[in-house]
Amino acid sequence: MKDFYKIVYSDYLQRTRSYPFLITLAISLYAAYSFLPPPGAAYTTVRIGNYVGVQNSAWMGYVTAMMSSTFICWIGFYLVNSNIKKDIDTGVGMITATTAITNFQYLLAKTWSNFLVLASILGCSFIMAIALFFIRHTGYPFEPLQFIVPYLLIPIPAIFLISAWAVVAEVFLYRYSILLNVGFFFVFCFIISIQLKIAPAFDILGVKPVTTAMEQTVFDQHQEKSQVLSIGFNMSKNQHVRHFIFYGVNWSMPLIISRILLIFVGIISIYLSARFFHRFDISDIVKSKKKGKITEPVASPARMLREVKLSELPQVKPSYGILPFIKTELLMLFRKGPRWLWLINIGGMIASIFAPLNIAHKIILPVLWFLQVARWSDIATREKTNRIHYFTFASYKPLTRLLSAQLIAGIILAVSLASPLLIRYGILMQFLPILVLSQEAY
Repeated sequence: MKDFYKIVYSDYLQRTRSYPFLITLAISLYAAYSFLPPPGAAYTTVRIGNYVGVQNSAWMGYVTAMMSSTFICWIGFYLVNSNIKKDIDTGVGMITATTAITNFQYLLAKTWSNFLVLASILGCSFIMAIALFFIRHTGYPFEPLQFIVPYLLIPIPAIFLISAWAVVAEVFLYRYSILLNVGFFFVFCFIISIQLKIAPAFDILGVKPVTTAMEQTVFDQHQEKSQVLSIGFNMSKNQHVRHFIFYGVNWSMPLIISRILLIFVGIISIYLSARFFHRFDISDIVKSKKKGKITEPVASPARMLREVKLSELPQVKPSYGILPFIKTELLMLFRKGPRWLWLINIGGMIASIFAPLNIAHKIILPVLWFLQVARWSDIATREKTNRIHYFTFASYKPLTRLLSAQLIAGIILAVSLASPLLIRYGILMQFLPILVLSQEAY
């Protein structure tokens, strides 16, 4: 168990001292602040028909817990889904493989470190919610349990399950990082789409028990049952909003057990995946690379070198333009990633031609752009990664030529994927959507 705690402690310190963690923490704090619209705001986050809860302890505690659960589970997966990969890249995994720690203990330690990282972000959101209560005090008493109970029962089990799934996904898809990231995006979208339709006991994010209690409260206070539930940032006019008093959720024992079971589901997932964990024995990857390696041709016998006449050599003409850089960056963008991904891109572009404009613009195009995240992510850092930045920085005007070429190449890729929509809007003489698409691509 000593090795277990060391892995959790060291990995947690490494994660929390990184820039991605600080950036995610800053975004989460801003999101937690916006989860509770101030009085008179032009938007709502949780709304039952035309009803919004008064800002008492129960409303502020449950709304922030519910929204934090959804937000942190979504963005947190991408923060912690490279935990094992870092051990492979740094060589720490080889050292870990020689210790007495079992596969299950190692994967469970990674899960706990992921959970602690996400729980730290959640803790900051919890403090932000309490601070907002005192900042926007409306005369209702402060009830600590209305903040503690929802944060314990709603986001805590959800982020533990997501932490476990991030480790399980790495065990099986450690070679296919793009498939891992894209796959979770669609899985999370599926979870979001069904969470308001399934029973409260089966809701992973913990939203359904809260929304059910809110709908029942509106019915009890105003006798209006058929209300459309809306969760998210919705623009609304204040004069159409009515208020109700929310008293919290009456957590029954089956509901509490269902939330606790999510933790056990995560642990069982780790236990089953431990049987398939490679334990940093990636010799099969090396063998596959050796099989695909082309044998070098036998060197031909040495020949007499002819006299080189400098006057016969073509004259060197320096080029200070940006077009060769743009061409090179475009080639690297198109050649990066698996080739089968381009089949999906081409299929999406064809679907943008025949699908309704509304669906093509709001669904198909965002998915196509999301699939290119791996291509765009290192567009300005690949020189540093491949250790050719010294050569690059010594070139003529690297910022105005190379950086500009990288940005232009990225924009060209985005515009190319949106070209079917641009052509369709152009045929219909709708120039405003063309302008909007151009801004989004930029």
